[in-house]
Formats: sequence, structure tokens, C-alpha cells
Amino acid sequence: MTRNRSSKRCDNEDSNNESPADKPKSKRIKISEAAKKVVPVPAKKPTVNVLRTLSDLSFQGWSPGRFSHGHKNLKLAAMNHVNKLRVVKGYRPFDRRITFMTWHPKKPTVLAVGSKGGDIIFWDYNEPKHEHMINGQGPGGSIQAMKFDVVDPSKIYTASITGLVCKQDFYGRNTQVFLETDNKDHWYTSLDVSFTGKVMLAGDNKGYVRILSVDGEQISQIRLHKQKVTHAEFNPREPWLISTASIDHTVKLWDIRNVKPKPEALHILNHNKPVNSAYFSLAHGNRLLTTDQHSELRIYEGPLWNHTRTIAHPHRQFQHLTPIKAYWHPLEDIVIAGRYPDPNFPGYTTAELRTIDFFDADTGKVLAQITPHFKNGIISLNRFDAIGNVMVSGMGWDILVWKPFYPDGQDEKEDDEPTKFKEAETPEHFIKKKRGGGKTKKID
Repeated sequence: MTRNRSSKRCDNEDSNNESPADKPKSKRIKISEAAKKVVPVPAKKPTVNVLRTLSDLSFQGWSPGRFSHGHKNLKLAAMNHVNKLRVVKGYRPFDRRITFMTWHPKKPTVLAVGSKGGDIIFWDYNEPKHEHMINGQGPGGSIQAMKFDVVDPSKIYTASITGLVCKQDFYGRNTQVFLETDNKDHWYTSLDVSFTGKVMLAGDNKGYVRILSVDGEQISQIRLHKQKVTHAEFNPREPWLISTASIDHTVKLWDIRNVKPKPEALHILNHNKPVNSAYFSLAHGNRLLTTDQHSELRIYEGPLWNHTRTIAHPHRQFQHLTPIKAYWHPLEDIVIAGRYPDPNFPGYTTAELRTIDFFDADTGKVLAQITPHFKNGIISLNRFDAIGNVMVSGMGWDILVWKPFYPDGQDEKEDDEPTKFKEAETPEHFIKKKRGGGKTKKID
């Protein structure tokens, strides 16, 4: 189904029990081309709930993946939801910083979080503590990438600095080791699994990518980059298409069906700095978002993968920081990136906050910035659940859980004081702060 490109209006209607005949005509708010940003919802009218919107659309036969770029109503609903996000829980399960996070494919409140020490927790954020933990080796055990096994979601594929690629079991039953370097100077840095094609990718710090079956049978080993491969990923819509990123300043696109001993990339996307990640868009799959190690977010658009947008954004890299990796909203092409203010960055202001920034992929404009009140840490990782309702963030050693807060009880019911942590659910270092939560900064 195609989108309606001529749609330039957004309806905000009162929710009441009047009959259609008695109900007054809804007020329409025009979205100017110059603005292209979040339209404030009238204070006395119910908040647009992205979940309710999607439910209504789904009932009519629509799905998020069938919306094309810039569908204003869905983007507006998603950003109205973002503007209500508050931190409702903080959790510090590790003694080292968080390096990777991923949601469970079948349990919407469960996620896996990995640390620099190699520990992995299996956590339902509704519970005060994690249920299961895989212990790492400590120093030198950093988890670089993870992917749940969709066939048996009690298991998870991992790649780490220990030089191992394996499938681990949260219940401690067994661990399958697929790759092992047995060399402290050689380790794995990236991982992805296509369950459609039953193929797995594992990139290492020497520029090589291993291709394996999901059962661990090695298919090929090919050098795709001159230096460390920081990212490897299958396209969610076209499982034959893969992206790889490297500190050699390039992102490359490949057809896995034609990868040979001396392969030729479909596209080579050159960058000015080393690149941390190259994620395909979750909603449509035909955009690629790259994050370098300094101050550029880039957007490329298929099928020719033209460079359509550069977003200047401060997120410089240093040794003791989990690399900042911009990511996609699951329902629309909205970019999410943690901000690390830089005094040398144009537009820097004194005491600039370390926010999470949301950008429109169509225009590159900032849609919103959100930040927790209780601590001004650098937020390297951000992941929404599959329906765009709850977001988790990795801030140093801490996991933050963001949920929408509707102060008048409109559409959703949250805790009476969602901006305060509960002692029973909060690590000691958070309890010392009397007020938690967060606020949203709208961009005019």
C-alpha cells in the first residue's frame, strides 16, 4: 500500500461519547514545510498515543513497515510519544560499563545487556533485579555484539574480545563455541545472524569477516576491510544484502550470494573518520545510518545507496567510553543518538547537556532532546522495544528505562510519581538522588 504524499494535515480530535451527528468538526493543524518538527498537542486535548494509533491502523489493515518515508501522521504520533518519555527505573548490574543491549524477540519486557567484563544479564525491566546472568572473565572479556536465537530465545549468540563467537544459554545448560582465536591480540568485534537465510556473520579486529551457518559450520573467511570491522549486519528486508563498517574510514555493502575469495563490494561509502556502526532502517530497510568516531551521522538511501544527508552531531570517541552508535526508531525513520558535547563543536554552549537527540531522517532537523535529571552521564546506546513504547539506554555502568508519562492519566497510566525512583527497585547510587526521571526539550 502506498502512502498519501499529499497529506499535509494532522487531526487532533476530542475523545468523547457524542454521536457523530452531534460531534463538532475536528480542528486541523497545518504543518509548515519550514518547521517539519513536532507539533505541540493542545493542552486540554488527549495526548496522541502511538500504540493506540498503530492499533487502529493495524485493525484497518495497515502495518508500520507499509508506511513510506515521511508519513507525517505516524511520525507525529511517534514523536508525541517520545516527548512523554521519563526515566522510571535505573539499574546497575555490573562493575564495568555497558557495551551492548538487545531486546528479546518474544518477551516484550525482557532484554539482554552485556558488559565490558563479559557479563550478560537476562532482565525483565518490570522486576527489581535480573533473573539470569552469564558470568564473564572480567578484564579482556568485553561483549561486542549479541543476537537472540529466535528459534530458542533462551540462547544468545555473542562475540567478544575473548576471541570467542559462541551461542550461550541463560540457564547454564550448555555453550556452543563456533569460533576461537586463542590469541590475545586477535578478537571478534561484530556479529549478526540471518535466521531467514540461516547464516551468521562475525567480524574481527584484523578486517576479516567469517561466514558461518547458524549451527556454526564455517562457510568462508574473507578480508573485507584493511582494519578492524566494527559492524556487520544483514538488511532486515533483503537478507542477501549486508553492511560492514570499519575503522579504515569506510562502510561497504555486499551481496552475500556473490562473496568470493577476492570479493568486490556493491558500494563503498567513504568517511572522514573511523566508523562505529552502519545500521539499516528498521521500519523500511532502504536507508543506512552510519556513525563515525567524531561528529558526523550520515544517511544513505537505497537502492543506489546515495549519500542523502549528513547530520553534524558531537559524539567523539575516547578509550574509556562505550562507542556512541546512532540507531533507528522502530516505526519511522527517526534517528536516535546520544550527545557528548564538545567545546570545539560549532554551536557549543557552556554547560551543554548530554542529551539523547532525535532527528528527522528526511530533513536532518532535530525533533526533540531528552535527558534524565538525576545524572548528566554520556548515553552511548539507546534501543526502543519493537512497538516503540519503552526505550532502554546504556549510560556508563547504568541501564535506564524510559516510559511515557501522561500527567492527566490520558491514554496510559503510570506510577503516581514516575520521576522518582523506588528504593526497592533502585541501586544504591541512584537512591542518593532525591529526584529522578527526565524531561524533554522541544526544538523550536
